[in-house]
Amino acid sequence: MNLSRSGIVPCVTAAAALAAFAVVLVRAIAAFHTSVDEWAARDLAGQTELAARMIGEHYGTGDIGRIRAFGEEHRAEGMRLTLFGRTGKPIYDSHVAVLGDHADRPEIDAARRSGRGTALRRSVSTGENTLYCAHNAGGFIVRLAIPYDGLIEPVRRAHTGLLVAGFAGACGLLLIFLFTDRLAARARTLARERDENARRLAEMERREAFRRDFVANVTHEIKTPVTGILAAADMLSDASLPAADRQTLLDLLKRESHRLDALAHDVLDLARLEHERAEDRRSFSAADLADVLDAVRARLQPRADATGVRLVVDAPSPLPFVCDAGLLEQALSNLVDNALKYSGSLDIVLSARVDASRAVLAVEDHGAGIPEEHRARIFERFYRVDKDRSRTCGGTGLGLAIVKHIARLHGGEATLSTPPGGGCRFELSLAAESPRREAT
Repeated sequence: MNLSRSGIVPCVTAAAALAAFAVVLVRAIAAFHTSVDEWAARDLAGQTELAARMIGEHYGTGDIGRIRAFGEEHRAEGMRLTLFGRTGKPIYDSHVAVLGDHADRPEIDAARRSGRGTALRRSVSTGENTLYCAHNAGGFIVRLAIPYDGLIEPVRRAHTGLLVAGFAGACGLLLIFLFTDRLAARARTLARERDENARRLAEMERREAFRRDFVANVTHEIKTPVTGILAAADMLSDASLPAADRQTLLDLLKRESHRLDALAHDVLDLARLEHERAEDRRSFSAADLADVLDAVRARLQPRADATGVRLVVDAPSPLPFVCDAGLLEQALSNLVDNALKYSGSLDIVLSARVDASRAVLAVEDHGAGIPEEHRARIFERFYRVDKDRSRTCGGTGLGLAIVKHIARLHGGEATLSTPPGGGCRFELSLAAESPRREAT
């Protein structure tokens, strides 16, 4: 069949356009393969580093059970976990019994030399094309592996489809867009998961640092009364000790024992409050805040009378509120006790009010007050404005920290301000609780 010149030109133009499109499409797909490979390598490297950090603690303690559990979790996600010693000798593998020295494997050799190594090769153990990433964790090497054929299979399937669709024009472009969008969504999901794992790891590290600091602080606080008790006990063993000195030492023993007992109670209270808040455990029920204030006044009235201090309750009754009345009584008692010990005020006012969204409990005195430079840290554990006076009065340095945690357990905060005329006003601003939060 003969074609005229006018008929050949459109055909040649169309053929050239299709050929150019096919060339561009093939190159774009090749570049896409490369980007997928790079993305997979980066993602696997991030997961390998995270796995090394999470396994480190279990490896150091020899907890192989935890390591196996961690390996099974990764196996369920299609990844293979292998641990090696410093020299490349295999220790554990989640899929097969690893035999022989792996020091000559490219990813292990690179990890030993530079800290991290990546390789794509056929696995001797499984016979599959596999993407490996190894991370040197100091005392050991962690390696994660994923089957490369399974990873790249969606791209290979798309390759043929995109070539065919390319000659069809718009359909090919649509398929490319849809497939790219799917991979991008998967990449975003993996990135979010990696970020969440990093956040959890940072939170675990923060809690561990807090635990170490807290133990160190408690140990320091215990040493002083224990030292006094031991010294007094040693001196009391001297039979020639005068009666007056013996009584002084007995008083010291009693005072330091009470201080040690108070510290133990406050540490246990603080630990319980932090656990309940972390576990979101509440046992709230309807209570009358006016009754709570009256109970605090009744408990501390004898001490106030002995020092000439007037305790005043300023709250309407009834004043219903859903809360843990026992904890609020403990918090207010701590605040009144501090005011009696340190403020020098002749009157202490306990007040409460409730509106639609919150309740506010307050303890106010008109004594010496607290210097401005101490106010930002006043609710910290073991922080004291006057350390010597606090220890002399039997303070543990945990009372205001307990007040803060009780307020937070009720969805609120504890604050300090200066009332008119000077002194201190401690407020507990509590969120109103719905009846559905009550204990059953």
